[in-house]
Amino acid sequence: MRKNLPRIFLGLVVTLVVAAYIGHSPISKESTPQVDRDVKVSPAQIVGDDTSSGKPINTDIEETIISAEIAGKLDAEGDTEIPAEVDSKAGEIMVYGEVKATDVDKRILTIDQHMDDNSVKISPNVPVSKEAIVRNKMEVISLAQIKSGDTVGIIVTKDLQARAVLVNY
Repeated sequence: MRKNLPRIFLGLVVTLVVAAYIGHSPISKESTPQVDRDVKVSPAQIVGDDTSSGKPINTDIEETIISAEIAGKLDAEGDTEIPAEVDSKAGEIMVYGEVKATDVDKRILTIDQHMDDNSVKISPNVPVSKEAIVRNKMEVISLAQIKSGDTVGIIVTKDLQARAVLVNY
């Protein structure tokens, strides 16, 4: 009997643990009627944000200096039409990195590419097409306004040319 005492005690503990688990499982709980708990919350507003008034930051497009090659790519509000997604079926990829140098005359961005498990390694010298849209969070900018140290997201075509450069997004 003394030899079996530890086994009996272990069996009793396991039985109690299993019984306690089953006792607290959703199977044994009584179903409570659903209560409508919808709460209406007003949208959050950032204090001091120029866009909280609902007006775009740049209301007068005439005052914005825009290069001739991208002037035709603006919609009615003055925003550039950048597709929300990269067209991977057409061979496009999204590349992220930090700008090391900008050659405005040759239209080349030299970047230190940020790599992760899904990144495709490209040349650090990325040619920017003449039709490319270059913008920051608020407005369209020129290639000359990109500074060393800026963080960029670049949509690169299958020809390895940038069709869009998003600066400090």
